[in-house]
Amino acid sequence: MKILHICAIGATAEVLLLPQINYLLSRNLAVEIACSPDPGVEKLQKQGYKIHPVQIDRHISPVLNLKSIYQLTKLIRQQQYDLVHVHTPIAAVLGRIAAKIAGVKAIVYTSHGLPFHDRSSPKEYTLYSNVEKIAGLLTDLILSQNYEDIATAKKLGLCPPEKIAYLGNGVDIDRFKRDRLDPIHQTQLRKSLGIPDTADLIIGTIGRLTRKKGCGYLIEATAKLLPQFPNLHTLVIGSEASGDPEPIKAELMERISTLGIEKHVTFTGNRQDIPELLGLLNIFTLPTFTHEGLPRSIVEAMSMGLPVVATDIRGCREAVVNGETGLIVAPEDSEKLAKALGILLSNPDLRQAYGKAGRHRIESEYDENLVFQRLEGFYRKLGIVCG
Repeated sequence: MKILHICAIGATAEVLLLPQINYLLSRNLAVEIACSPDPGVEKLQKQGYKIHPVQIDRHISPVLNLKSIYQLTKLIRQQQYDLVHVHTPIAAVLGRIAAKIAGVKAIVYTSHGLPFHDRSSPKEYTLYSNVEKIAGLLTDLILSQNYEDIATAKKLGLCPPEKIAYLGNGVDIDRFKRDRLDPIHQTQLRKSLGIPDTADLIIGTIGRLTRKKGCGYLIEATAKLLPQFPNLHTLVIGSEASGDPEPIKAELMERISTLGIEKHVTFTGNRQDIPELLGLLNIFTLPTFTHEGLPRSIVEAMSMGLPVVATDIRGCREAVVNGETGLIVAPEDSEKLAKALGILLSNPDLRQAYGKAGRHRIESEYDENLVFQRLEGFYRKLGIVCG
């Protein structure tokens, strides 16, 4: 049976969807991807994945959006898919319209965080919730990465209760495991990044460099912590996306220079060796302040046995148990972020206890195999035969 996954960019397919796609391929399903052409698409094509380049803009633009719907509809009709599975807000709406026009038997939407939330403006909240309600009429099943969005969807009547279910988010607990790290390689990695030998405490974050991920607050927090922890170092893992509407790296670099903390911050750029980079850290933090589903970076960090400091927003507050696997702080507040980080920096026993509890939580609730099994079960209920 044939399945098409639709998302906006190749990076989403590579980072977020590939583990699920590999599992479905192992279950003898024909799985293909449609997304905008970019270097990520070329990389996946070279690895043997069947990718259909279709330009899908990540903003509302009637002319361009209609063009995407036309191209997706044409593709779906030509390839005769049994199920279309859509991801990311704009691509999910356009993909569902196209799939419905093309007469696909089953349409599934994974919500990686609803495009509205408790920190949205009233105008945004009303607009996007109405869009989701209309798109829900075209959808056979909505899968949520967190429980909070399910409660919100039911409260607002975005779809009939039987149409929405919990999928979750998961991690490869064997790959993201501290025991498998090579101490010699870790030392070499640290040197290659230019982290000073004197840096005995390292905090880090992972994510695309956008304003909403809150790196600016982490930089400010680092500066506040240095008087008490002079050998502190901050590792920022990730890069700006091509054509990002909110480029921020230059601004961050300027702020770092103004604060005089250049020797205490390292930007790694885009990396594939995430477990090894996490292995260098004492604490992981995600100071994001908007639009999360259930952050993969947090579950990866917890899988590596790291304590986590995250913000009190949807997804983060579900993954991190405050006072058990880490600390939850108010978003957009560098003072409170610094205070929470300082508590963990000054207490190695607490870091170890939170990290151990975090790893246990991942093994019991966020093993990616649990997600795969749920997904396969949902597909079977929609008539997609696996194996």
